[in-house]
Amino acid sequence: METSSIKRFGFKKEERLKLRKDILKVYKNGKSIQSSYFVILYCKNGLDYSKFAFSVKKKFGKAVKRNKVKRWMREIVRTNKMNIPKGYDYLIIVRKMLSKDFEQIQFSQFKEAFLELFERIGNEENNIKAD
Repeated sequence: METSSIKRFGFKKEERLKLRKDILKVYKNGKSIQSSYFVILYCKNGLDYSKFAFSVKKKFGKAVKRNKVKRWMREIVRTNKMNIPKGYDYLIIVRKMLSKDFEQIQFSQFKEAFLELFERIGNEENNIKAD
């Protein structure tokens, strides 16, 4: 595999939202958008790239299941960065409702539901800029 494609699609450390104060800032000051499976909290970060944090509560299921859903989300973000609005901090929370459907859901369905929210965020932000 080419190293240039790995770098282009990589999920760098600076793209991760890790500090508690940064996560609390998004939680307190951010806007939210939700679907039946996800809640995404987001706010502007003043950078030319976005940062991401993923949260799956223990009620979702055992660690294996929680880790799998986080891996899926990271993979979708990593490979679809160009479709996600830049300059935001995102806190992505998985709802318990997904836990019931998670064993039957395919990655492609999961990806479609996940990216639909980012598309809605992009549409909202474009509408705000147009006003």
